[in-house]
Formats: sequence, structure tokens, C-alpha cells
Amino acid sequence: MFVDLFFVLSGYVIASVHAESEATGQSARRFLIRRFFRLYPLHLVTLVAALILVDMPSATAALPGYGTMVALNLSMTHAWGLVPGSVLNGPSWSISTEWGAYLIFAWICLMTPVTRRRLQYLGGVGLVSLVSLIVWRDGGLDGDLLFRLPRCLMSFALGAAVWGCCRNRPPLGPNRAASFQLLVAVAMVLLLTFVDRLQNLALVMPLLSAAMIAAMVRDPGSIARSFMEAPVPQWLGRHSYSLYLVHMPLFHFLLLGTPAGWRTTSWGANLWLAMALCALFGVVTATYALVERPWRAYGRRLADAPARLRPRAAN
Repeated sequence: MFVDLFFVLSGYVIASVHAESEATGQSARRFLIRRFFRLYPLHLVTLVAALILVDMPSATAALPGYGTMVALNLSMTHAWGLVPGSVLNGPSWSISTEWGAYLIFAWICLMTPVTRRRLQYLGGVGLVSLVSLIVWRDGGLDGDLLFRLPRCLMSFALGAAVWGCCRNRPPLGPNRAASFQLLVAVAMVLLLTFVDRLQNLALVMPLLSAAMIAAMVRDPGSIARSFMEAPVPQWLGRHSYSLYLVHMPLFHFLLLGTPAGWRTTSWGANLWLAMALCALFGVVTATYALVERPWRAYGRRLADAPARLRPRAAN
């Protein structure tokens, strides 16, 4: 359920950086190129890894319709509700919906140059998404892929609204900010304990996520902020995208290559988990250095290329 925190945070960050951009095709192009090269290279690498290391050895690739599933994954449309289930790397469903949110956001920014109107239009998309979840999902966030895109759009719009509400407000006091963050964190933990029995409570998670982000962006320097700025949380933050996309295909690959007897005892299962986590941290260090960072830099260069070339042409 914490993927909804990611959606809200994404909406906040994207709005804070791009909601006041120019309403031009060039601006939309730069935005989409940057976001594409932020998401797609690692998505492609983990997709190929899931195909070669997991699905082909386990004969999953021989199932009917597998080629269509691969095509949807390659286009990052596999969680747009075109088919109920088509995800090869489980966590990548949220990347697919995030890409859909970027396309809608770029379209809204082209419609009007007024920041307030952009937030209102995005809020309308979020409201329609919320209504669809209430009507066809009884207020739940889980289920098949048919309503994962509305789930993302609802939280993404909520994050943009948090930015709109917080951008001109003064910071909270450190003690007040820390107390509010602790209160929201406790509420999140309590929510996780009850949501299995009361599925409708799932809609509270995006609201709690919005409250947490609002408290943290107005935090002038509480204990929580100091902790988040320490080296280990910073490393985890930089590598979080790799951790998110790599862990499932890697763990599945390790399970296929591990004798099942290891996991029949508690010590064997704990040993396997420790080894899997060590492997995960090693692999994500490599994927961040070899995939994420260079392709992200390439996307920035590609997006900024026309802006750099135009003055030369004028001269």
C-alpha cells in the first residue's frame, strides 16, 4: 500500500518542478523526454531479466498470450487496464501508471499556461478517478489491473494539490513537525493492521501520505529530517528505483536456483533472505551506476539539445 505514498510524492515533485512551466510543445517535449529516460531504461533491463532469468526457465513464456504481454510491457501500457493481468515484473505496474500520469500532466500543461487552472484540471482527473474506484472497486485499491491507472491518477493529483497548498505557507516548528509526522506514521501502521478486514480503509492511505508529505516539506529541521539526511537514508533514496524494480525478478531467479530444502527451516530461510538481500544491494549498486545514472544524464542532454542549439543557429 505504500506505493500510494510514492504516487502522492511523485505528484508533489512533478508539480513543484513543472506546474509553472511554459505551455509550449517544446516544454512538454522536454518534460516527457526527461521522464521517459528516467523510467524506461531500468524498466527495460528488468523486463528482459525477468523474461530470460525467470519466465523462460519456468516455462511461463510458453503460456498463451505471452507475446502480447511482452508488447504491452515494452510500451509501458501494461497497467492501463487494457487487459486484467499483463505484468511480467510485478512492481512495474506502478511505473506503467506513472507514465500514464506524466502524459496526462503534459497534456494539461499544454491546455493552459495558468498554474491554478492546471491544478484544477488535474484535480478533476483525480476526482473522476476516485469516483471510479468507489463505484467499481467499492473504494478498494487492490484487485486486477483494470483500475490501477485511476488509483495512480487519484494520488498523483492529490500530491499536486499538496504542492499547491504548501508552496506559500511558512514552515512548521521543528517539534510540531516531528510530532505530526510521528502521528501520521502511527496512523499508517494502524491502517495496515485493519485494511485486510476493511478494504474501504485503503482510501485513507493516500490521505495519510499527503499529510506526511505536507508535514515533511514544511519541516525546518526536526529529528526526522535530520535522520532522512543521513548517509544511509540518502543512499536508499538514490537507489530506491533500482531496489523497487530489481528485487522481484532477482528473488525469483534466486528461488529457482536454490534447493527448496533450504527454506524448510527457519535458519535456512533466514540465511537465504540474508544472502538475497546482499545480492540485491550489490545488483542495485550496479544498475544505478550502469543504467539509471547514465541514461538519466542522456535524457537530460537530449531534452536540452534544442535549447542549446537555437542560440548558435541565431548567431
